[in-house]
Amino acid sequence: MIFTKAEISYFRSFTDIQSIELAVPDNEKIGSGITYIVWENNSWKTTVIEWLLMSETRKIRSSELQWSHSPTFSLYSDISLIRSFNLVREWSSTLKEDPKIEKIDSFEWISSRRQWGSWITNNLKIDALWNHFIWKDPRQQVSDQIISWALKDIESDNVKYNWFLELVRRVVPEFKSFVIWFEDSEYIEYVTNNWVKHKSDFLWDWIISILKILAHLFTWQTRPLIIDEPELSLHPLSQKKLLKIIAEYSKQRQIILSTHSPYFISWEYIKNWAKLNKVTKYNDIKSEIFTLKDYSTYESLINGSNWQQPFLMDVVAKEIFFNDNILFVEGQEDVWLLKQENDIKDDVNMFGYWVRGKDSFKFALQLSKDLWIKKAWVILDSWESEGQIKTELETLFPEYKVIQWNKWDIRDKEAYTSKVKEWYFDIRWRKKDAWNLDDYDEKIEVINSYF
Repeated sequence: MIFTKAEISYFRSFTDIQSIELAVPDNEKIGSGITYIVWENNSWKTTVIEWLLMSETRKIRSSELQWSHSPTFSLYSDISLIRSFNLVREWSSTLKEDPKIEKIDSFEWISSRRQWGSWITNNLKIDALWNHFIWKDPRQQVSDQIISWALKDIESDNVKYNWFLELVRRVVPEFKSFVIWFEDSEYIEYVTNNWVKHKSDFLWDWIISILKILAHLFTWQTRPLIIDEPELSLHPLSQKKLLKIIAEYSKQRQIILSTHSPYFISWEYIKNWAKLNKVTKYNDIKSEIFTLKDYSTYESLINGSNWQQPFLMDVVAKEIFFNDNILFVEGQEDVWLLKQENDIKDDVNMFGYWVRGKDSFKFALQLSKDLWIKKAWVILDSWESEGQIKTELETLFPEYKVIQWNKWDIRDKEAYTSKVKEWYFDIRWRKKDAWNLDDYDEKIEVINSYF
């Protein structure tokens, strides 16, 4: 089942109908099936996961209700309503489902509480594992033996076993092997560098987390997969490696990532139609959801005049998805100089990557608007078309503030004259023919061989 949208209303801090857009895999583009859910702690991201996992076994607490309305939970495929949950009557804790679909869980779920034990106390086959699931509260510790069963199934087949080991080593190169041993009962033992043996009970949290996530991906289930905080206990390098694998699997499978980490956000995947949903909470009483729906709105930043600045999309730039009070300035030197003087309040986040030139200013404020960033300001240099850009930005984005320095730049600069140069790429950014590359290929080969 492919879901395209989920709706919720009148539950906890969600009042009028709120929806998240779900990415649809296209079987070709990496990351096309990834749906992001982002924002800070206590913004009710976990409530979104609960709503996706909703079933008739879930009881609604009186404290979760808004007494003027009954809560609703709905899932859509294209424009068709696939699942809908309502209270059986207005004053009740019991949910009913309408219309009915197959009595299986719509989503597979990996909790942020990822501990699991070595001992295997069941003999369920892999095709039954993921159906052996009832609704659980994402906020509670989950006793999870599913992964032990899955690893036992993988270990029983040499082809699957070797394939899975290669997958794990892409994130954890020192991971050697695992084996199912028997001592009164079956248990799992793992081997790492220097052939040191471990039971999973004593493995590091990051290894446990990676094994669990990869086991869920490896089984090639068709149902959508929710991963709550995939970054937990992972070094940034491991986060980037794990994201690449998740993105590869998302070409065929819907994968929802609820994350606090900019390392798990990729503009490349958003370009490939991954969906980014931001959950925003107002005054600790009301939550709303905003979705980046159309990548073309932001395409000029990556493919346009800023192609010479690939750092525009680096991890610092992506922190805009996790901030709220933002001051856009002309460049990185503006950020450094203003911070050096401590002239800007500490809780203001300055961005100098995106806003050099009118179109980049538009991009920055459009992105802020789409993400419903509460407070955003722009500081322009005075040479910017004698106030025309300021007027245009104020007209397009009345919810934000635009101010302009009296001076042309943040600091004094010497005059600069460019010289004619002839190097490895031509003036249209294309690599030259082999006969004109001189030492280029030789140096690239030396670099690649070293690493």
